[in-house]
Parts: sequence; C-alpha cells; structure tokens
Amino acid sequence: MGWIQSLIKAVGPRGGGVAILESDAYDRAYRWAWEDGNMQELVRLCYKTPDYAENARRFATSDEFNAILQNLADLGVFPGPSKAAIDFGCGNGVGAFALAKAGFQVTAVDSSRGLLAGIGAAAKLDGLDGVRIDVRHHEGEEMNYPDAAYDLVYIREVLHHIHGLEGFLRQIARILKSGGVVCCLRDVVIWNEAQREHFFATHPLYPITQDEGCYYLDEYLMAFVRSGLRLERVLAPTESPINAYPAPFESATPFDAAAARTRQTGYDLFSFFAVRGTDDFK
Repeated sequence: MGWIQSLIKAVGPRGGGVAILESDAYDRAYRWAWEDGNMQELVRLCYKTPDYAENARRFATSDEFNAILQNLADLGVFPGPSKAAIDFGCGNGVGAFALAKAGFQVTAVDSSRGLLAGIGAAAKLDGLDGVRIDVRHHEGEEMNYPDAAYDLVYIREVLHHIHGLEGFLRQIARILKSGGVVCCLRDVVIWNEAQREHFFATHPLYPITQDEGCYYLDEYLMAFVRSGLRLERVLAPTESPINAYPAPFESATPFDAAAARTRQTGYDLFSFFAVRGTDDFK
C-alpha cells in the first residue's frame, strides 16, 4: 500500500476527525457532509462513511445488490473464477467488493485517489473477508483496456457524469466479451430544463465537487443505440430496488412518466442493462 501513503495529505478538520486527501474534491465533499450533523444519514445511505468495512458489507448484502445479481443472471452473466468484471468509477469500492465477494474477478478503477470516496478507500477493502480486488487509478473517459476483456462492466451512479455518452459506450462495447453485459445503474434523468436548474441548485455536494450531471432519458437511450450495444433492460424508478433505494421498494407502485414530465423540480433514477452481441464489434 505504499502508493497510497505517497499520496496522502490527510488532515482531520478541527484538529482531528476523518482522514482525507485534501486535494480530492469528493473526499472534501463527503467529509464536509459527514461532519455536518444534519447530513450523516445521507452519507450513510451513500455508503460513504469513514467505516470502510461496514459500508462494503452493508452494500454486499443489500436488496439493491441482490437485484443487480438477479438482473445479470437473467441476462446470462453469473459470478465465477473465470468471469472478469470491471467497476468503472468505483469510488470507495463497495460495488467492487460486492462483485468480488459474489465470485467475480474484479478490477476497480476511478479517477479519484481519495481516502474516503476514491481508490484510497477502495484499496482498504482488498483483503477484507478474504475478498481480493485489483484497484487501479484511471483518468478521464478513455477506456484504455484490451478488446473483449470483460464479461461485465459495472457502472453505478457514473454515466450521468460522462460528457460524451455515445463515444464512452462504444468503448464499453469494445472491451466487453461477446455476450458480455454492461449495467449502468441509478443514473439521473430529468424531463425539462426547470428540473435541470433545480438539480444543480439543490444538489448538496455540487458546490464542492462541480462534477454532477444529468440527461434526458432519450439521450441515454440514443447513446446506447448508437454505441452498438443491445439495450436489454431499462428499469424505471419504481421498477426495481436498484432505483428505489434508499426508499423501500414497493413492487406494485407504477412510475407515472406523464407526471414526471410536468414537474418543475426533482429528478428520477433509471438503470440500464445492455449486451454486446455475438458479432465482432465494429
């Protein structure tokens, strides 16, 4: 872990507290939220508390992650020692840990080197409960990984941060094996410009991170179509525990798209599962 130590400028605020990488905006944002008494529950629900092990174990046993595994199984992707997964935008590594604990061989990558919200935290999960994760630093949206290398590309709460959706998804298609799956989970959907304005005005961490984003649903869908990936499942906000979290999932609750389009505030979370076809990717 010497590479982590060489990066650390860990300063606890007010003479003590949560160790972070001060140069990392996400670390600063989540430390600020954690130390604000009114926001600790939000941080806990985001799996970003300073208790790395508790975050990871809680996510690995969550209804959300169980639903992710079930969707993957429905599409023919099962954990196993020969199944390679990459968690792109892994943050503090809770998803990578859960995938590895389930049985995937996992590479976890993120642009944040943070000790609370980035790969500095993810690296602390390598070895927890005997679970191994290959943690790497990755800058930008360029996927400099081998062709047809992964059975699963796992992307949670990241796609709405990407600036070039179509080009990014084409790269995902390239690194997927034939029949491989990409799951893009819990992405922010807006329906009108008033909602966009409200999203940026009210997001509690945006003033610090300056790295949030949102798209219209049609923009996501068109990017998948143009990427060459075959979109298999689009999960609406009330359709799965994946999007419902942290609210309880109520399977009988339909999503009212017409009402969503007329709202002036708020946003919705959608998840996408797509497959690389059996033909060679062009």
